[in-house]
Amino acid sequence: MKRRLPDIYAYAVLLYAAFVVLYAIFTGEGTFCVQWDNRHQAYPFFYKLAASLHKGYLPVWDANTYGGKSFTGEIQPGIFYPINILWCLLFGSGNGIDVYYLDMLVAFHFLICLIGMYHVGRVFQLSRAGSVAASLIFTFTSAVGARANAQTCIFFGLTLLPWVIYFIGKYYLARKNKKYLVYSGLIAGGQILAGHIQPFFHTLLIAGIIIIFYEVTQRQSWKRCFQAALLKFSLVFLSALIISLPQLYYSAEYLSHCYRMVTPTPFEPLGHKVTLYTYAHSLIITFSNLLNFFGRSYNVPDDDNQLYMGILPLFLFIIYLVKNRSLQITARHSELTKILFIILAIGVLSILGYRTFFYLLLYKIPFVNAVRQLGRYVILISFSASLMAGLAITYISDLKERVLLLSSKKLFYALLILSLNALYLVFAQEKDIPMEVSVPFLLGFLYFMILMRPGAVRYMPWLAVFFIGVDLSLNKVNYSSAQSEFYPSRYYARNKMIDFLETTYGKYRVAFYMDDIERVRRNIGDIYAIQTKYGYSATVNEAYYNFISIDDRPASEINDLLNVKYIISDGRPDPAFICIDSIDGLRLYERSNYYPRVYWKRQLGMPGKEIESENKTAIRQLVYSDLYQKIEIDCPIADTLIISENSYPGWKCYDNKRRIEITPAVIKNYPPLFRSIVLDKGHHIVEFRYLTLAPP
Repeated sequence: MKRRLPDIYAYAVLLYAAFVVLYAIFTGEGTFCVQWDNRHQAYPFFYKLAASLHKGYLPVWDANTYGGKSFTGEIQPGIFYPINILWCLLFGSGNGIDVYYLDMLVAFHFLICLIGMYHVGRVFQLSRAGSVAASLIFTFTSAVGARANAQTCIFFGLTLLPWVIYFIGKYYLARKNKKYLVYSGLIAGGQILAGHIQPFFHTLLIAGIIIIFYEVTQRQSWKRCFQAALLKFSLVFLSALIISLPQLYYSAEYLSHCYRMVTPTPFEPLGHKVTLYTYAHSLIITFSNLLNFFGRSYNVPDDDNQLYMGILPLFLFIIYLVKNRSLQITARHSELTKILFIILAIGVLSILGYRTFFYLLLYKIPFVNAVRQLGRYVILISFSASLMAGLAITYISDLKERVLLLSSKKLFYALLILSLNALYLVFAQEKDIPMEVSVPFLLGFLYFMILMRPGAVRYMPWLAVFFIGVDLSLNKVNYSSAQSEFYPSRYYARNKMIDFLETTYGKYRVAFYMDDIERVRRNIGDIYAIQTKYGYSATVNEAYYNFISIDDRPASEINDLLNVKYIISDGRPDPAFICIDSIDGLRLYERSNYYPRVYWKRQLGMPGKEIESENKTAIRQLVYSDLYQKIEIDCPIADTLIISENSYPGWKCYDNKRRIEITPAVIKNYPPLFRSIVLDKGHHIVEFRYLTLAPP
């Protein structure tokens, strides 16, 4: 217990720092769910997952968006991630999950990252203060801190990164037991389950560098070195694949039938590498973004690939980067420094995109060249820089003796002038230069002034931690005010249009035609029992996208066939449309023609209302849900029944308990999209089930 006590104190410091930094989240005054992707994806996805779990099923299929699509296929919903499942079961209900509990889930992952990065520092034998500092820097700044407000699925994966590296470090530096490599792989697989592949790739890149480095330094021969490195990396990789198999199973099926969104281009086939220009120029770190090293708000990069790590950590990182060879560091820290240099170099060369040659090498790697956003490699810089700052704190007394005292008087007076100028900015120029910029500079200058005093060493490591904490309290992780009009519970608030559209569930779809895109509730079908023509995701079913791309006009026959009876607009799309209701500048219209959800092939070309009248007693929908639909049919003559649902692998059909074939419906010259089945004359109970997860 005595040996554990210092670690317990360190945990207490980390928990207190988390409480201070995330105070507005704990009180409900702040939220991570307002920005675009979290508002339109994370919140609706978690809402659907929670509601479905409490209704007794896992929502592998989403019947409510994009005319029906694989909910788990594109990975981002993260429905197999154990923490997501447990959280939704504990804090959700059949009515979804409250925004506050999603924010608490994000806060929980910050704690996972804090403790994990602290252990990374300790396994590499940084001092406790250095480990705490590295943990705070990595968790609450740069890529990790910024991503929480942008895409929670990526953020969750990044917070698991330290634990993967911790177990690899434990294998090489504590005890060579292969179970640690297995643990590392299982956590890496959790990154895939969390909802995105990029954190997994970047983590394996760091892990691979560490494995190769230690195998090379311990080599007996190059052949054995190569074999050992390959074996250990394979053990990590295969463990990750095994734990993520449920997700990979559904994704392998879906991703081979879909397009993915690649900004700034439209949807492209998955598996194709992005164009070289897009890969090298889109969403990289520009030279103007380098100003973000000195403040979060100087020049915010695209997609929140933030560089800010704090001013004192930046100073410590630079000093250690330049002067580490002058220090009397241990052999283990010498090895760690070399590893961090490699990781840092790869990160820097990657984020600059076309400005270095390195992107051409990355572009040659399969799969890697299919994922844009070289700016996201900033996580490599964040990881290496935070540990280097931690090393600087670990060797703070040596830094004082060998670096700061070489020209003590000149350096002291320079720091004094800089500190006085920073004080001037704090008290006299607050309107032009905010305190979150000037105060961290002041603390950085003061820290080194105090360090130069004779005997001022003992408490300097923890003073650095304190100053870093003050910086973090001023430059908080990216979150938004819960008073925003885009706060999810407010943005998706129930109204009379929603009440009306819920009565049409399983019968008709609705499409948005808006001039103001902020007013489009893209994935509202994952929150309410409403079926929409569109949704919002990184991918879309290939056949569906090809079909809807033929003609996207409100009055198109494509909308007729898609069973779109209603449209919501902030204008007047067509005088022929009948206005049913209006709220706050939005109007709900009924289209003049549409096909019902289920009809006979012989009825193609007839007006929708006539088809409905003719089939009113002959076709009766008994059950409609994500994974299971049941229809009672009286068939007057043998005919083909068309169901305007995606004909997608995994759906099975049973006619009077007997399995029958589903074939894509052939309608005019349109590409086949919908399900169709052939029925004989007589009475039929037709059931559609998705895989084996539907009720028997």
